[in-house]
Amino acid sequence: MRGPLRVTSALSTYKRGTKQSYTITYLFHCVLAKGQAVLQYGQNGTEIEGKRGTRTRRWLINLRAGTAMATAIGIALAMIAIVAFYTFFCSVYYVTLHPLASIPGPKICAVTRLPYWLAALKGEDVKWMKRLHDTYGPVVRFGPTDVSYTAGQAWNDIHGPKVTEKAQEFSVQPINGVPSMLTTDSENHIRVRRLFSPAFSERALKQQEPLFKKYADLLMYKISEVGNEGAKPVEMTQLLNFTTFDVMAELCFGHPLNLLAQNEYSPWVKSIFESLKMLPIASMINYYPLLNYIFTRFEPKSVTEQRVTHCKHSEDRVNHRLENGSDQPDVWNLVLSAKEGKGLTVKEMHSNAELFMLAGSETTATLLSGCLYNLLTYPDKMETVLKEIRGRFSTSDDLTLERLAELKYMNACLKEALRVYPPVPIGSPRVVQAGGQQILGKYIPAETRVSVHHYSTYHSEENFKDAESFVPERWLKTDSRYAGDMLEAHQPFGFGPRNCLGQNMAMHEMRLILATLLMKFDLELCDESRNWASQKSFALWIKNPLMILAKPVSTQTRLGI
Repeated sequence: MRGPLRVTSALSTYKRGTKQSYTITYLFHCVLAKGQAVLQYGQNGTEIEGKRGTRTRRWLINLRAGTAMATAIGIALAMIAIVAFYTFFCSVYYVTLHPLASIPGPKICAVTRLPYWLAALKGEDVKWMKRLHDTYGPVVRFGPTDVSYTAGQAWNDIHGPKVTEKAQEFSVQPINGVPSMLTTDSENHIRVRRLFSPAFSERALKQQEPLFKKYADLLMYKISEVGNEGAKPVEMTQLLNFTTFDVMAELCFGHPLNLLAQNEYSPWVKSIFESLKMLPIASMINYYPLLNYIFTRFEPKSVTEQRVTHCKHSEDRVNHRLENGSDQPDVWNLVLSAKEGKGLTVKEMHSNAELFMLAGSETTATLLSGCLYNLLTYPDKMETVLKEIRGRFSTSDDLTLERLAELKYMNACLKEALRVYPPVPIGSPRVVQAGGQQILGKYIPAETRVSVHHYSTYHSEENFKDAESFVPERWLKTDSRYAGDMLEAHQPFGFGPRNCLGQNMAMHEMRLILATLLMKFDLELCDESRNWASQKSFALWIKNPLMILAKPVSTQTRLGI
């Protein structure tokens, strides 16, 4: 007899009043064996009626639901147990058996990168990493496959002859599909860098010098205008951003953004600064393939549209410059006039123009802001650099590229500012290639992400005496107290074949602006900016307003009369 008929027969027997003890037991086994809970007809096809039949039917339905729930709970518990075991096994492996297990660092960081992500999302990862190095030393494991260094030799081991591949942590897939020089692979980087080199040569700098002077003079005019000849505070962080973005716009697009003239950010530049806070999120998405896949597939339409609009803005400006030409020594004249420049595609021009705009402007303004803040915080250093500048120059026309490079103390101040307040405070991670690599004499396995952390390296007492203080004299090698400083550990523009292509341009622009400013104004730090350096960072510093009183210097004051 088939299952349902056996069960209904049992119910029929029970309904007729036959008190057979085996009926319920038999019924229970039938339900479990066949999974049948809908019993509507008896053996002869008659419908089960009455209160007892109804109760039995409900009981059977509830029984089946309970069995299904119990099965689901069992499966869920089994999955939880498997995940828990896998997590436990991986944790034990990463902490005790992994090739990086002997490297110092918090045990939780050996298992998960979560502590780093939490610090990064709050804009506190720079200080967080500094605390780790203070606690664990010059080599710290801050993720399952992530190692940070502060020893000077690590620069050569990581970025030197045996080049590791650049980690794509902060890169976002460009809208046009062509990576910039910053994010492309090593082989293509060599080609693109060679093509752009003429635009950042010493010869190019000399041709571009009038442009730098034009904006340095305009900045001085704006400081006098906004500050009402020293009567009102001036927000220097903003004015310096305006200046450096205007300079790079002329070099990359052939015409200025007029930020300095209008004394306000354009929507396009404002969007650049607003997007900085998204860098940790972009980093997290790129780090985890699943998140990257999900975001790529389901990126909000509004976000995509914003990216397209932002990129199109720079693309349109580059296209306009290429179509209309220019007789100025901008990037494109210097690149395309060289034979090698013909190898650049238009899309490569688009991608790299946007890179140059950010890398050549924001970081320069950041360093100048940091240098001013530290000079105003250390009056004795300010007095020394003022004597050097005002004792040698009387007008801004005297401030040439060659003569500015001879100012030993001012250049030491800029170097020290790059140490105390590096514009890019984080490390530039590289991925160890197949076969592994020796770093500081220790084997590091393939697929490990390694980096020298700028801020932690430059603020380490093992590298620099009085590391938290602003001491330009350490670079002049005239004070024996700092004879043991590891100056080679200081690489603010990077190291090796991927170091900053525009560092000579940046240094000249910073020298010119700083010297012109200190020659023309007596500066005073406002009380509200005393703690200016307490900042968050999202790969780059989120700078606070730097409020300064700038009083024009009279001829008598400049000459010491």
